[in-house]
Amino acid sequence: MPLLRTHRTEPIGQLELFAGLTPGELAEARRLLTLVTVDAGTVLMREGGLGLEFLVIAGGDADVAIGGQTVARLGRGDFAGEMSLLGRAPRSATVIAATPLTLYVANAAEFRALLEVAPIVAERIVGTASAREQANRLAA
Repeated sequence: MPLLRTHRTEPIGQLELFAGLTPGELAEARRLLTLVTVDAGTVLMREGGLGLEFLVIAGGDADVAIGGQTVARLGRGDFAGEMSLLGRAPRSATVIAATPLTLYVANAAEFRALLEVAPIVAERIVGTASAREQANRLAA
């Protein structure tokens, strides 16, 4: 009888940000992320605050506000916190859990390591940050 092998699928591999990573890259990325849950109403980051972490939403929704006005809703697979970490600048928006959330969280060092171990992810994050920065400039 042949030996059956099963491969455990990394849940992050089901998120668009991590699509196309090799099994090794997925394992490294997952090692750098901590899975947490928060209640609706939890402030995940505050505009003007210090950027200490990067978040990827695994489930639920979060609202993004700039100057007290809601400008976007983030859902499964979306991420936040990258602009502050990439630019070493204060947070550009407030992000609040609109529903109970399940999140993958990386601190600043883990975020930098993630960009190194998963070049596809780095490219997607930098591209999104650039687009968000440009949208913020146009809105100002």
